[in-house]
Amino acid sequence: MKAILVSLFLLGAIVAPIAALNTFTLYVPARTELCFNEYLQHKDRLDLSFEVEEGGNLDIDFVIYTPSSKPLYSLNGESSSHFGFNAEAEGKYVYCFGNKMSSMVEKRLSFSVHGPDERWKIEELEMKQSIDDPTETLQSEIRVLDAGIRAIQDEHAFLMQRERRHRQTADSTRSRVLYWTLLQTAVLLGVCYFQVTYLKKFFEMRGGRIV
Repeated sequence: MKAILVSLFLLGAIVAPIAALNTFTLYVPARTELCFNEYLQHKDRLDLSFEVEEGGNLDIDFVIYTPSSKPLYSLNGESSSHFGFNAEAEGKYVYCFGNKMSSMVEKRLSFSVHGPDERWKIEELEMKQSIDDPTETLQSEIRVLDAGIRAIQDEHAFLMQRERRHRQTADSTRSRVLYWTLLQTAVLLGVCYFQVTYLKKFFEMRGGRIV
């Protein structure tokens, strides 16, 4: 039991500082776009994930640009997403969160970045913690476990976003089918009413002439 408590304590002591290094919370004012940059070498890996926590419809625009200022990946009006890539060219990659679609509402979002700088900070922190530390092996195992948990969380958030988008599409399609059916019914009833009224007046007029 004591060993388990020690392990949990070490897990909290290591995971919390590491998570704090690459997880950020920011406010994006209305009609504003906030941008950040990450310098990558060729084949460097960068992973980004974000989630809108407050504001309006919980949606935000996201775009990431290559060093040549070409959009590499973009989203419009999404509440959360995950994106990762390997740099094909060396240079500064810029990613932006935009709230330009909103005229009054401020958005609060949290996002995580896993790139070369963050990995270097994590390694430096772990090196400081492992100096004269007999639990280095346990810390390494916890580090691997934490990386796996973060990957699962990011993948889960991405799958939830896809499921939410598919559900919205299905709901929208079902609503359109319902409205179209009601419109067809209304038009059919209107045509039937017009035909009955017209025929009734027609026979009344013919009957009046015969008399």
